[in-house]
Amino acid sequence: MTRMRSLLRFAALAAVAPLAITGCSNANNNAQTKDGQIPKPSVQCEVPKANIDDSKVDTAKAKGQITFMTQGLQADFREFFEKQIAAFEKDNPGTKIKWTDIPGDAEFDQVISTQAQGCKMADVVNVPSTTILALSKRNLFLDYDVKAPGIGDKFVPSIWNSINLGANEHHTALPWYFGPFVNTYNKKIFKDAGLDPEKSPATMTERFEDAHKIAKAKTGAFAIYGNASWYLNAEWQGMGVKMMNDDSTEFTFAKDKNAKEWVDQMAKLYKEGGISPDSLTGDPDPSKDYNNGSLAFGTPNASFLRSVKDSNPGVYKNTGVSKFPRNKGQKPIYEGQFIGVSVTTKNTPLAVKWAEHITSAEQELAWTRDGGAIIFPAATEALEKIAKEPPANNSDPVFAQAYKIAAEDAQKAEAVMSSFYLTGKVQSTLVDNVNQAIRGEVSSQDALDKAQKQMNKLLKQL
Repeated sequence: MTRMRSLLRFAALAAVAPLAITGCSNANNNAQTKDGQIPKPSVQCEVPKANIDDSKVDTAKAKGQITFMTQGLQADFREFFEKQIAAFEKDNPGTKIKWTDIPGDAEFDQVISTQAQGCKMADVVNVPSTTILALSKRNLFLDYDVKAPGIGDKFVPSIWNSINLGANEHHTALPWYFGPFVNTYNKKIFKDAGLDPEKSPATMTERFEDAHKIAKAKTGAFAIYGNASWYLNAEWQGMGVKMMNDDSTEFTFAKDKNAKEWVDQMAKLYKEGGISPDSLTGDPDPSKDYNNGSLAFGTPNASFLRSVKDSNPGVYKNTGVSKFPRNKGQKPIYEGQFIGVSVTTKNTPLAVKWAEHITSAEQELAWTRDGGAIIFPAATEALEKIAKEPPANNSDPVFAQAYKIAAEDAQKAEAVMSSFYLTGKVQSTLVDNVNQAIRGEVSSQDALDKAQKQMNKLLKQL
């Protein structure tokens, strides 16, 4: 697996264990307090008073040393970040940033959660959506709204306004980078199936219509990849499915007509031969099947196009790119990486200053343009520049189109609470039940009812 694939597959790596931390925090640990008051977290050390009072952090006094921990970045981005750290230290005499990195694997959430409660977590940490929710609910991250008001002004408003996960609905994490979904498709297969190769589906309804035509045309290619672990949440949002109730305490999708429609369409497509049976339980990444020319719709990650170009130039040449299909009124989803500051840090001024620095539009744009990363920042100014002019090293027509589309959609993205909860065993429970319906083993409604019941039971147990 290439680095560009691994950088953006964080959503598939959530472990089962951290959900215990997320779930048990839903009761008292994140209790609402008077605005300006920060709940004291339950940790194995004394929390600096200045980190939980109503005073603002003065970053002008930033001195000393902090530790910055990232998730699986040093192997491929060491040179870039070392240069950025050196430049920061030069511009801020008397400061030292110690950079550490741990693997972004299935054990990550458990490791970082244990470190946080034991007061051994780094001062500034890079963590995914699942970890942010777990640590925010237990008040283990600094409250930016109280300690650094205005720090979120640089971010896309719809993203910033949808990630207030802390007590009093305050922000405890800064959005860093993500991979907006696009639609990739094989134009040759479209043409062979009698479809217009230059007209891609704009909605999920149209996508299923095209998929059925491809299946019935018997071109020798499958229409859609079966394993939806990576993008089921995005497709359901594209369909207009309401996954949870308003206060995000219960899954409620079983009675949603759009959820049933998605499962019905997938089951029909499977029966028609439009979905490979092996793909339902295979690798969640459909790139192998798409790269060999046997799949009409490819992965929704823009970064995936590099592997197509390297593996099969012919398929790459025939690849079309368009916006990820969404029915009317549905927005792009933000599922990304965040930057948090430990509530137990003993050097809050430097920690906040560094967190603000690396999430700035300038730094996020630099990583995209000069750092070699196929990522999309959450800072509005950076996204606007990327949408107008893709990075020079990614300027071939197909990739440039994907980059432009993804950057434009990113400016409208917002996080949905199901993105934070639909992980680990909760996610696998949904996928396993839905797959049974797709294979025709149970009805779509029975699968949804069973999945919802089991998923809500998991949340209550946690």
